[in-house]
Amino acid sequence: MGRVQLNQQVINRLGSWGPVDDDIRDRARRVQAMARGRGPIDTGDYVQSIDTERLQPHGWRVIARDRKSEWIEYGTRPHEIRPRNKKALWWPGAPHPMARVMHPGTRATHNLAEALELAARGTTHT
Repeated sequence: MGRVQLNQQVINRLGSWGPVDDDIRDRARRVQAMARGRGPIDTGDYVQSIDTERLQPHGWRVIARDRKSEWIEYGTRPHEIRPRNKKALWWPGAPHPMARVMHPGTRATHNLAEALELAARGTTHT
């Protein structure tokens, strides 16, 4: 059976080559734009948090930094919500203050993965 030995120094130099790195950065930015265009807009915090980030020694990634990103991307299970600072929860339209409520859960959007897939296929709109 054959043996393969990788030269990481050569790989690192190839990945940092200007035109290759520029192309990867441009692709990451296309994914970022696609994800921002597809993302749910409530407060706008999630879509504004979608950014590109340089990886060392080479490469780029698209990341969502909003604290709710994981819930939006992967969804949530049904869960109980209790007040943190008061004795009861209340919101406009509630029949009365509530000691607790059951949240039905949130459906996952897989926004970043879908943006990556659409950008890879060359799709220019959602």
